[in-house]
Amino acid sequence: MKRFPIPSYLRMLAFAVLLLLFGSSDRAWAGPMTAPVTLHLWAAWGIPDPEAAAPDVISADVVQAFQRRHPEIRLIISSGLKIQGPGAESGLLMALAGGTGPDVIYVNMREMNGYIQQGFLYPFDEFLAHDPTALDRVYPGLKTALAVDGHYYAFPWMQDNMALYYRKDLFRAAGLDPERPPTNWNEFYQYAQKLTDPDRGQYGFGFYQESQGTAWHWTNFLWQAGGEVMTRGADGRWQASFASPEGRTALLFYRKLVADPWKAPDGRIRHGVAVRTTNLVADYVARGRLGMWLADQTALATSSAPDTVNPALIGIAPLPAGPTGIKATQINAAMFGISALQKDPRVRRAAWEFIRFLGSEEADRIRARAMVDAGQGAFVNPLLLRQLGYDEMVTPHLLQQARVREDMLKFGKPEPYGGSAQFIYTELDQPLEEIGLYPDHDPDVLLRHAAARVNEKLLGYVDPNVLKERRAMALGAVSAGFLIVVGLVLYVLRLLGAGAPSAAPSRRRGIRDRAVAALFLAPALLSVALWAYYPLARGLVMAFQDYRVAQPPRWVGMDNFIEAATQDTFWWGMLHSIEYVGLSLGIGFLLPVFLAVLLNEIPRGKVLFRTLYYLPAVTSGLVILFLWKQFYDPTPHGLLNLLLTNGAHAVNAVAAGMHLPAPLPDSVAIDWLGNPRSAMLAVVLPGVWAGAGPGSIIYIAALNTIPDEYYEAAEIDGADVWRKLRVIVLPSLRPLLIINFIGAFIGAFKAMENIFVMTGGGPLYRTHTVGLEVWYNAFMYLKFGYATAAAWIMGAMLIGVTLYQLLVLRNVQFSGGRR
Repeated sequence: MKRFPIPSYLRMLAFAVLLLLFGSSDRAWAGPMTAPVTLHLWAAWGIPDPEAAAPDVISADVVQAFQRRHPEIRLIISSGLKIQGPGAESGLLMALAGGTGPDVIYVNMREMNGYIQQGFLYPFDEFLAHDPTALDRVYPGLKTALAVDGHYYAFPWMQDNMALYYRKDLFRAAGLDPERPPTNWNEFYQYAQKLTDPDRGQYGFGFYQESQGTAWHWTNFLWQAGGEVMTRGADGRWQASFASPEGRTALLFYRKLVADPWKAPDGRIRHGVAVRTTNLVADYVARGRLGMWLADQTALATSSAPDTVNPALIGIAPLPAGPTGIKATQINAAMFGISALQKDPRVRRAAWEFIRFLGSEEADRIRARAMVDAGQGAFVNPLLLRQLGYDEMVTPHLLQQARVREDMLKFGKPEPYGGSAQFIYTELDQPLEEIGLYPDHDPDVLLRHAAARVNEKLLGYVDPNVLKERRAMALGAVSAGFLIVVGLVLYVLRLLGAGAPSAAPSRRRGIRDRAVAALFLAPALLSVALWAYYPLARGLVMAFQDYRVAQPPRWVGMDNFIEAATQDTFWWGMLHSIEYVGLSLGIGFLLPVFLAVLLNEIPRGKVLFRTLYYLPAVTSGLVILFLWKQFYDPTPHGLLNLLLTNGAHAVNAVAAGMHLPAPLPDSVAIDWLGNPRSAMLAVVLPGVWAGAGPGSIIYIAALNTIPDEYYEAAEIDGADVWRKLRVIVLPSLRPLLIINFIGAFIGAFKAMENIFVMTGGGPLYRTHTVGLEVWYNAFMYLKFGYATAAAWIMGAMLIGVTLYQLLVLRNVQFSGGRR
């Protein structure tokens, strides 16, 4: 007998409440999905448009197969912002920071821990509880690295390992056995020497020189020498460990490959046996000018050789062992994770279904069929070919490659993944690039400096005692700086007030007039406050925080300013910004003035010439930058190099006619953007070229305000053209020149777009400016607090220039032109 009877309507209400709570909980696994779900994907990394065909990555057939299996899941694929060069991986980070990121996030080993720290990734615990066999296909070495504090946040859809690729035809031509690739460093270097012939543009080995590619390859040498990129201490803290004797060995071997001298069989002295290029495959592999290179083998394909090369000409071997006998090779994975910013459990469940399907055996078979249909069956794993019934395509060559892959997996090491290691290769590239350009530099010093930057910039570690001293010094510096700024502002306000004309007393305006005036001013004031002053105030607060997109900000006081003041990259940026300003103004500031004088004085075709010189203003700035980047092509076929080569031929021809030895080389191949000596000038010239014509239009209008009587009086006094320019034109244009100078100074100091496109701040931080320092730290390292602190320091340094501009503007008067 029920002691407390409950009415039936209350029982039904309680059941409904429980059902509602269960359905709206964070549990994503509640049986088959039936209701429609929209899933946002990121096409920039790995996911193609359904109409596209990319069988070697993720075939569109795989996406279509998933949609047939799950018609209730609607896939929306967006590309987002795509950036080339060093910032290539920042597009997704910018989308996540802006709250427009996808539900499925592309992740690699380097990014994983950083994304977890930022709170971007949702753990797979609930999904793996229902599908515990999902990780069975993951390599043991990768599986261990994927576990972060007992949780998994990313699932591989493609696993690969680094392999040594070589051209068998070049081996034969050099007298090498194509069936016996090098097995250790000594043989590797000897083979590379025999394969190197710079006169033919052929090299024994090649390094990628973009997207952190050089360091990506070099880590294999570091492991083979017995070293590690990063290690984790007993306290759980990651620390850079490549500044070691093993790191020195690996760095010296890299120098040996790219720069050390050696005597060729013809008796000539060569330097290096390896080429560094941004287009290794198209310029060297496909053209048969590279003997060996490193590339990935995926679980799907046994080769990543380009389809323009006959597979029979390509050999694959394990990486050669180092002096320690270690045959380490990098294993990696392209993975997907679920955005923790997505709070709907049904969307998270749909994301897991998609991720799990892309990493399944069924998806591998679909991709393999697509590759066979596309004529790339010679690159498919023979095990998959047999499963699909393509036995006739399984050749001894493919079987040998598959055995090489299995052998390499025994020695596989996951790429650096601890802490915020996303841009570890960017930092590792610095000592590699420097020792390649300056072989006499001390490798130990280079490695120590790079390790210090990794520890402080990426891993965020500073000795507590050092940090305490820096905080005390920062407090005094900020207090003094604040007093100086306040004093300057008060001084300028007093000057401006003293110079303002006093208005005669007028009749008192009524309340209605003031209300009407306030009403008209309100939209402008609100707009300025919303789009200018609110971001400034928000940024000022952020500068004192450890700001993270998906987590509450943490107050850190002056630490961000301290970090900026102690970062060598910040001061390099400041120094190079000043240099950039000097070059930009020194070369390009007065150029529009002289051009305006010429355009104003030519007797015929004024409209035509003014239009021609103004055309760069109506052309996209990016188009101009990429155009000049082609001009700077470092090969002998680049436009500037070709002009210099033709000039050298002309000089040599004249010398030959005079029976003198040729003073200049027959071929010029200057790396304009890759040489620290020429890089800064190279990034300045496109801006000067594009700005001279449009800038001259303003001065042409100003020249029309100068009375003709001035010129006539000067001619009577016997003044020539240069004296007229110095005595009449420049003094008359002085107010406008001052205003433009201030604007050009501030604009050049903040410039970063053209440098970002042309060099990305390299080489060796040679073109790294404060603007780039702010951008990289905000959208690549996700250190928003540090970035805003650096931006405020830069702004504070420009306050004096801005105040001077206000003083100049108060006395400037303009008059209309006469013609």
